[in-house]
Amino acid sequence: MKNLKYMSLLMALVSVITIGFTSCGSDDDDTPAPTIEMEEANIEGNELCVEADIVAQGRTASILINICDPSGKTIKVAQPVAGSKYIGVLNIDDFHVHVNITGKNVVVGDLLKLTVADANGRSTTAQKSITEEEDEDDEHHHD
Repeated sequence: MKNLKYMSLLMALVSVITIGFTSCGSDDDDTPAPTIEMEEANIEGNELCVEADIVAQGRTASILINICDPSGKTIKVAQPVAGSKYIGVLNIDDFHVHVNITGKNVVVGDLLKLTVADANGRSTTAQKSITEEEDEDDEHHHD
């Protein structure tokens, strides 16, 4: 009977210690939400070129590109981004995606919204007004 009592006490103690370590070990409340620095949102023919730098200390869980009218209320194109290059990572320097906008009536002045959610459930949305394609000559004359 004594052994059973000690065994129960030991199991209770192990459970409390395990719960304590588990809650401390997975305490991600202080991990900040992702940050997004928008670089480009340019129309290039039938595509929208999207470039940004993203930091997600809680690792990226999802990335969604929405192209909206200038008010931001009407979504013209919604495109989730997939693939291990961008999902499940901490930092994305030079995030670069082309979105097909054929027949979607996307025009200069529309709004690009880039939403990044991390594995901790935090999300951030950055937005940028859509512009025309940059002149290749201006872009590459940094010599």
